[in-house]
Formats: sequence, C-alpha cells, structure tokens
Amino acid sequence: MWILHFLPDSVIVWFCNILLLVGITATIVGFVAHRVPGLWPYQLGFKLAGIALLVLGVYFRGGLAVEQEWRERVAAVEAKLAAAEKASAEANTQIESKSQKKTTEIRQRTTYIRQYVDREVVRYDAGCTIPEPFVRAHNDAAEATGKQP
Repeated sequence: MWILHFLPDSVIVWFCNILLLVGITATIVGFVAHRVPGLWPYQLGFKLAGIALLVLGVYFRGGLAVEQEWRERVAAVEAKLAAAEKASAEANTQIESKSQKKTTEIRQRTTYIRQYVDREVVRYDAGCTIPEPFVRAHNDAAEATGKQP
C-alpha cells in the first residue's frame, strides 16, 4: 500500500479498476475454459490468476477508500485547527490590549502616588515625623489595588 502514496489518485483508481476487471475476466475465462477446445488445459491457471487479481483489486480498492477517508478526516481537523488558531490570535489580541491598558493604569497610578509622596515629604521633612497621609500613600503604592489619595 505504501507504493500507492507515490502515484496520483486518478492513476490509483484506474489501476484498481483495471485490476478488478482483469481479475473478473480471468476468473470467468477460467470457469468457461473447459468449453473452449484450446483453453481447457489452462483453466486452473486462469481461475487462480483471476481470483488472485480479483482479491488484489478488492484489497487495493478498500485501501484506497480507507486512505481517502483518512485524508478527509485530516482535512477536517486541519480546518478546525485553522479556526482555533484564528480564534486564539483574536483572543491573544484582546488579552494584549487589556494587559496594555492595565499596565498604563498602573503606571499612571504609580506616577500620581510618587508625585503625591514627593509633595508630602517636602511638607513634613522638617519635623522628621511620619504623618498618617504619607503612610497611607506608601501603603497604597505597595498594594496592587491601591487607591489614589
């Protein structure tokens, strides 16, 4: 059967059909050969060759049918895979846009909190005390869900 992979499908179909026809013809000739005066000594050879060719033809036709069925299944799976890849690319684009938006929000919040801390440090620097708004701002900056003061 591996030899059939090297031939085009149309050649394989013709080969199987010719094998079947030759097998059927040789089998019929083998069963009718005893009535023809010159062929009766060869009737057993015709019968055996005809049946062998008939079996080979049916075997190859069956193999070809199975091969075509598998090719159809592979094509269906490849189509599903292409659709899944397209959906995956769209999902990745959405995730990337959400990720960029979230990163932008975090950077804006971080910048705002830094500016607030810089303003507050200058105001309370002389007393060397740590005021409550500063501690709250520091804690908000450390949290992932920090709130802007």
